Amino acid sequence: MIILQGKHLKKSYITDLIFENVDFNVQEGEKVGLVGPNGTGKSTLFRCITGEESFDEGQLSMSARHTMGYMEQMPEFAPGFTLLDAVMEMFNDIFAMRDQLRHLEQRMGQVDGDALEHLLEQYSNLTHQYEDLGGFSCESRAKGIIKGLGFHDDDFNREIACFSGGEKTRASLARLLVREPDLLLLDEPTNHLDLEALDWLEGYLRNYKGAVLVISHDRYFLDQVTTRTLEMNHHMLKSYAGNYSRYVDLKAEQEMAQMRAYEKQQAEIAKTEEYIRKYRAGIKSKQARGREKQLSRVERLDAVQSNKSMMLHMHDVSGTGEMVLEIRDLSMAYPDKVLFRDFNETVYKGEKIGLIGGNGVGKSTILKIIMGQLEPASGTVRLGSRVKVSYYDQEHRQLNPNNKIINEIVYQYDVTLNEARDLLAQVLFFGEDVEKRIGDLSGGEKARVALLKIILEEPNLLIMDEPTNHLDIASKEIVEQFLDEFPGTVFMVSHDRYLLDAVCTRTIVLEDQKFMAYLGNYSYYKQKRAELERIAREKQEEAEEKARRQNPKQKAAPAQPKINKAKVKKEIEQLEEQIQQGEARSEELSALLADGATYQDEEKSRLLVAEYKELEEQIPLWYEKWEELQLLLE
Repeated sequence: MIILQGKHLKKSYITDLIFENVDFNVQEGEKVGLVGPNGTGKSTLFRCITGEESFDEGQLSMSARHTMGYMEQMPEFAPGFTLLDAVMEMFNDIFAMRDQLRHLEQRMGQVDGDALEHLLEQYSNLTHQYEDLGGFSCESRAKGIIKGLGFHDDDFNREIACFSGGEKTRASLARLLVREPDLLLLDEPTNHLDLEALDWLEGYLRNYKGAVLVISHDRYFLDQVTTRTLEMNHHMLKSYAGNYSRYVDLKAEQEMAQMRAYEKQQAEIAKTEEYIRKYRAGIKSKQARGREKQLSRVERLDAVQSNKSMMLHMHDVSGTGEMVLEIRDLSMAYPDKVLFRDFNETVYKGEKIGLIGGNGVGKSTILKIIMGQLEPASGTVRLGSRVKVSYYDQEHRQLNPNNKIINEIVYQYDVTLNEARDLLAQVLFFGEDVEKRIGDLSGGEKARVALLKIILEEPNLLIMDEPTNHLDIASKEIVEQFLDEFPGTVFMVSHDRYLLDAVCTRTIVLEDQKFMAYLGNYSYYKQKRAELERIAREKQEEAEEKARRQNPKQKAAPAQPKINKAKVKKEIEQLEEQIQQGEARSEELSALLADGATYQDEEKSRLLVAEYKELEEQIPLWYEKWEELQLLLE
């Protein structure tokens, strides 16, 4: 069934056309990705769908029996308002129902006869609504989602006012997910998420019962979640079956077929025009006029439209010694926190290394230590011979916010104004664009200036902190190609798993203040880590079995950190059966309490109400236990 449908939609700002003749629909349970270059109207389409803006033309329809949710900016809360308060606020209507049910229970104990029957009918109807909205499991569901997005138990009672921008974004996402609307609208939901939270969100959305319409530049995320792709480009919207990788293949096939058809038609048109020109005034003029009429009726095919893209090239770099970077016994700590310790690594010529880990573990700190911007608590960093290093800072602090773009290039490099304009055109700054102040640029525009500066510095070692942040997919692919073809050495921090897969030859993981290196890209690391965890689990089970055989009378050892997943799964199955039976009994009691005949026996009716109230309290506890067991399996 279609949840959301748009027909012949158009949007423009004065003379600036954003999109027109846009048709689309989203089916129940469908996971749809919305992609396209920055500035093509993806977020504008979302704002129109949510009613924040209006379409100029066309019709948008939403199924009346379905709900829609979208991530809003975190509102301002009163002092003392915590993360858990902010998320649980989304259940205010459910809590109001809960209070109303308590009030009805109190009144039912004070009346009998027809009044009691009327109250019980009200109670039954309200309980059904409460169940449908997930009232029994809202607390456990909220805590599970908050933890899945990378928060911990001690974050629950932290004040929202003290949160960073990234933490507020994750909290806003949690507020949206807890209500489980039939259609989720998500605009760049992976921003500010670390790899662990990304994995959780992908799994959550894949298994989400409702539909999802998501704008994202994270290609790995799109591949994991979406089943259909909408592309917004050149004022139009096109639909492609499949995830992002499938969309890329289908688009290439369509463009190739379109290009061949266009070229064939152009050749036929040129041939006909030559015939008309040659015979217009001669003996075959009648035939020439006939062909001219035929040509005027031909529906001309469009050429393939291509987007302007950056041109980043560095064909050669100066040579270095075999050892490019040496890190020995590196540690970093602050008075209240140890980031990492005992980091030992040697980076060799031509290696392309990805450093990954959770938010706040110290990855960017390591890059700043390498660049001499921070002093470590202990340890040393040494560059190899003839190494010339360039640093890409995700905050772009190497750019002067007061400079015009063109001055940022002319003042620092040996180039003329005309040469600077040509260079800036390679990173998509044309005409008057080059006169903009650096401080007024978007994150993506600053990124393009910073990348150009790196090329002009001609380094042989690149130290890069999130080089694809704020870039659209087309620009990310250019950066990918540049880093892949770069003839020097690369050491980078990134959450862009597609980039890590395409470029890296080695992956270093920083977790729990320790480092682990894997000789391969991100996918290899994931595969190897899963394999190592499986081997460790099997060894643990073998050791436990061996101990039981050697000491059959020995008491069971205290619980080990490793989880017996088979046992946990069994507990989950038993708990699910208990919940199912409890909910079935709750429905049965609800039906009995709605039946007037039940109240002919007043004592029996009171017992049924008491049993119903007990189940109402018990079922949420079972759900909470189910959530805890599920988290053990993740």
